[in-house]
Amino acid sequence: MIIISVIGYSGSGKTHFIQKAIRRLKTELNFEVAVIKNIHQHQIDEEGKDSYIFTEAGAVYSIIKNKFNENAIFFKKKINSEELIKWIIKGPFKVEIIFTEGFRNLSFPTILCVKEISEIKPQLNENVKAISGLITTSKLSQKSEIKLPIVDAEENFKSFLKIFEIK
Repeated sequence: MIIISVIGYSGSGKTHFIQKAIRRLKTELNFEVAVIKNIHQHQIDEEGKDSYIFTEAGAVYSIIKNKFNENAIFFKKKINSEELIKWIIKGPFKVEIIFTEGFRNLSFPTILCVKEISEIKPQLNENVKAISGLITTSKLSQKSEIKLPIVDAEENFKSFLKIFEIK
């Protein structure tokens, strides 16, 4: 199981990077990928909806399915990110890569997404293996000052695979 953490400020390109990486991993390597996203600003499940009512009544989690065969799982039980990763690994579905988005406290190989060079230093930690995000679309001359590889999931897919030892 490969777990890759993606961190960065809001609007830095985290979701865009993960989206592009998933498409390439799926279409070119046939990998099954899961994503765990940390949402800070808002509640996911709306008060008054059935899934909310079930978890408020005491269900540990509520699984909903719609007519389009789309599923969603809502956990009421407090579950930390490490427990959630274990749950996915043990789950009934084959998953080869997990991306986590927005969890700064995980110690997995990490991609730091930034808009500009000044955002790197305040967010850098020992787990960061590469830089990505909106910086990949800019023509900054200072890019050469960055000691870590700069990768774009589309343009530098093979470099991304190599950095994170994906075979």
